[in-house]
Amino acid sequence: MIPENTLTNKSYRLFVLFLCLIFIIPTHYSYSRQEEIHKVKADSLYKLYRQTKTDSSRLYVLSELVQEIHYSDTALKYYQEAIELAKLLQNKHLQAQNINRLGVYYRNMNLHEEALKLYEEALELSLESGNQTQIGHSLNNIGQMYYYKEYFDEALSYYEQARKYFEEVNDKNGLGYNFTGMSLVLGELGRYKDAIELIDKAIIIREELKEIRQVMVSKFNRANLLIDLGIYDEAENDIWALYEYGIVNDNVRAINALSKLVELMVKTGEREEAIKYAELAQKLHEEKPVSQSMIEIYQIMNQVYFNMGDLEKSKKYQNLLQIERNIIKNEKTKIYLAGLTIKNQKEQIDFLNREKALVEQNERFKLYLTLGLILSLLIISIAYILVFRALKREKINLLQLSESKKEIELNKEELQRLNHVKDKIFSILAHDLKGPLNSLSGLVNLIQEDSLTKEEFESYIPIIAENLGNNNILLENILIWSRSQMNGLEVTNVDIDVRVIVQKNIEYLYHSGYFKGQVMINDIPEHTFARADKNMLEIIIRNLLSNALKFTKKNDQIVISSYKKEDNLVIKISDEGVGILRKNLEKLFGNEFFSTPGTHQERGTGIGLILTKELVQINKGTIWVESEYGAGSTFYFEIPLA
Repeated sequence: MIPENTLTNKSYRLFVLFLCLIFIIPTHYSYSRQEEIHKVKADSLYKLYRQTKTDSSRLYVLSELVQEIHYSDTALKYYQEAIELAKLLQNKHLQAQNINRLGVYYRNMNLHEEALKLYEEALELSLESGNQTQIGHSLNNIGQMYYYKEYFDEALSYYEQARKYFEEVNDKNGLGYNFTGMSLVLGELGRYKDAIELIDKAIIIREELKEIRQVMVSKFNRANLLIDLGIYDEAENDIWALYEYGIVNDNVRAINALSKLVELMVKTGEREEAIKYAELAQKLHEEKPVSQSMIEIYQIMNQVYFNMGDLEKSKKYQNLLQIERNIIKNEKTKIYLAGLTIKNQKEQIDFLNREKALVEQNERFKLYLTLGLILSLLIISIAYILVFRALKREKINLLQLSESKKEIELNKEELQRLNHVKDKIFSILAHDLKGPLNSLSGLVNLIQEDSLTKEEFESYIPIIAENLGNNNILLENILIWSRSQMNGLEVTNVDIDVRVIVQKNIEYLYHSGYFKGQVMINDIPEHTFARADKNMLEIIIRNLLSNALKFTKKNDQIVISSYKKEDNLVIKISDEGVGILRKNLEKLFGNEFFSTPGTHQERGTGIGLILTKELVQINKGTIWVESEYGAGSTFYFEIPLA
């Protein structure tokens, strides 16, 4: 049983449909009239723009003009002029506003990536200017682009941020746009209850603002949500509201509404009404074509007549469908080519702007340089006079005393630093070098006393040799580091075969106390040349290899490899050792001495990695480490290629 009020609505709508079939021409006239109003307003603003003399007034007129002609091909030129003027006048609010509108222009040309970049630029400017309304619109526009990309969670995040800004300044217009767009995202996420509540709020706001066209847009969006929920009667009411508005004001929206009514009638089994609505849409389409909506109608009607067994009419709609598809295809091709043209123009304009900026920057530099030279000469002249006069006064003595005091303070700090270095060196010499030398001294005493057999003597020799070898590395590090701290180091850059240097140090370290049976692999390609100080590079490699030996066990692999990175060579030392605790990573290359025991409890001084870092930096390089505790370490350092 159909409710009486529903029957009444149906009768009324059929009556309206009948009137529309009779009075199509007045509808077209009304739409043309609306276009004429926009044209007249745009012409008036254009004349005012031509008459305006000041940049400030021109900017405000341009901002109004582009709003009226934003769908025309000429809009791009005026958008760019408005943006440049706003930038010149440092009006970040209007700069952001026009960049946002230009983004809408690009969006309509299907240049979505360019539009998104503009929205993000507008957001940055809006945040700098603090204009909350413009911040909200920028966030809203970015949310819309993510909706088009079907990144619905990201879109919702931007819409929610925009809502907060609109609510803070009670921007009703912004909230209308925000709630309408956000409801679509919520619908895609399956949150229909929230979506309906939000679109209802948008409709109430837009009705309060008397924005009838926007009310119709929101109602049409609500109709789509209601159809998804199966609430067909309420959806039909919203679609009819859009149709009644469109038939008076906007032919395109009338056809969009009829397209949705055809779909709805088919869903509810009212096939005859679907046919009537499709025929009415066809008549409106002949007055002002709307191919996209007609494609949807033709697809449905083709299927309806096919299901009815009327193959002739099914074929008719199939042919109409193909015609409209071809039209859409051609339009898309035109839009794509226009988009490419706009993109190329933008790139050319950007290039010219950069070139102009460079020229202006060069001119400013010349001006500043000239002014700087004049000012320098003036300062030097005045200073000369003042110094000459000051020599005759007692104040010069006080100034000299003050400078002497500062110099003494600086020398004191430097002496304290050098004293700290000296103490550390003496500590190392006293503890780390003393042990092997005592062992050697004891062995000599035993030999003198004839207390050692030949076999015992031979068994001690490798141990003493290893200890002395370790001391060699340590002593070399101490001497070089001390010299760098005291007087600095001189670099002699030459072309070095890195593979040869690495192999030399591998063979050297096989006889050190750090070697415990590990496998050292030289994986650096032959003829790999770097530009560095040869002695310093040897110390860097030897320190990093001995460090790897210290923290690995028997049969662990240590691999030395390299790769090119632009104009530099990166050398990589990887091991399978114990790794480094995360909390210790930051201490490795610090200014303080830091060391931990090796796998055989070998003691270190911490000087090796500090020296290594200094030597790498002296050779115009960088050093870093990657490690996971228990899974080995990889040290990298980068120096220039030969």
